[in-house]
Amino acid sequence: MGDQRGKGRGGGLGSLARALAVASVLASAGRAQEGARGELERALSEPCAPAELRRRLFGLDASELPRLFAFAVEGHLPGAGPDDDALRAESRRELVREVLAARPRRELVPFLEDLAGRPAETGVRLEALRLLGAIGCGDHLKLLARLAVAPQERGALAPELREAFTSALGAILVRDPAALSQMAALFSESSPCLASSIVEALAGLRAPQATRVLAGLLGRVPGLDPLLLVRLAERGRMHAAGDESVFDAVRRYLKQRDPALVCAAARACGRLGDDGAVEALVGLMDHSDARVKASAFQALADITGLGFGTDAARWTSWYHAEMRWWDGEAESLLAGIERGRGLEFVRAAREVLEHRLYRDRIAESFTQALTRKNAEEVRLACRALEQLRSTQAIAGLVECLERDDPAVREAAWHALRAITGVELPPERDSWAQLAG
Repeated sequence: MGDQRGKGRGGGLGSLARALAVASVLASAGRAQEGARGELERALSEPCAPAELRRRLFGLDASELPRLFAFAVEGHLPGAGPDDDALRAESRRELVREVLAARPRRELVPFLEDLAGRPAETGVRLEALRLLGAIGCGDHLKLLARLAVAPQERGALAPELREAFTSALGAILVRDPAALSQMAALFSESSPCLASSIVEALAGLRAPQATRVLAGLLGRVPGLDPLLLVRLAERGRMHAAGDESVFDAVRRYLKQRDPALVCAAARACGRLGDDGAVEALVGLMDHSDARVKASAFQALADITGLGFGTDAARWTSWYHAEMRWWDGEAESLLAGIERGRGLEFVRAAREVLEHRLYRDRIAESFTQALTRKNAEEVRLACRALEQLRSTQAIAGLVECLERDDPAVREAAWHALRAITGVELPPERDSWAQLAG
């Protein structure tokens, strides 16, 4: 495959007989080959509307599958010249792809299994990846990897194959979220040249479970850790959902010797909103590497929302004051938010909101107040949660969108938009998916 790696789709079936032989087992034993060819050629050559052509192609026998696939690769039938009308040719090609993807899996999977076990040129493999991405589920992840990397292939994967594999894997994961549980095994058992593509496919998913899988891949392939930390940072608070397993996996890299890894980990801790990393980040403010120090300051700002810049003394003083508050006063004040009423609730809320460490824990107390009957207290809790920006409050705020008081509904809607960065209508159903 090394000498074919740069070829485009146009040269995909230079040895078409070999590609067609891959799926010849699908041919009906008693069917005449010439009759079969005539049926497909008539369907494609006789003038008709797209709807009629689709109907004809859907009605073809399973024995036509190899030649339908060949048409999807080449854009024309074997032995026939390219269509002079490029727009018409591409339209028919997309229609054939649609028809192929609608065939039963019991036909397509054996076809692709055979193809994966034989040498095939880049164009064929690209089309096979596209097809499996359109119809596959978690049961087909290993087949997808074999289609991307040919048997006994060594060296780097062609960029177009890497892109096609990433796209197909992402499509399968969207279609079958349960397949996320198989990603660690796929990562371990697949060719090393697919590792970064697996990471990119996972990074394209919004689900918090994808964040956990990405974090679980840290340390598996050392050279991949910088990419994993960058992709984790890009997911932000919304897709970390306060998951300690994610925080722990990233936090360990703050102790690495490599400044580049420490910088990447600090940025990830900041973007993910990991309060538990603050102590380590404060310690990094005296690091010998200027890049590490800059990353630590930025991470502290991201986590707390405070604007102390690069003033190490101010950050240190703030951190010690916060820890003293948590050790001494926090418990009684949080209880005042959870159980207090009237003026006691207001005073406790005002003081607690002056503190910016462990905001998820503070948000838990305000979230409990969302269920109260007193509309003014609920509205104040919504405004506090808007300020805290904690994802822990999303489900409770979504429920508030159905409260009778319009001021409560509006306050909950503003808080949801501030926390998620998403603009949706102020109706519960619009936000239900984010509530998990």
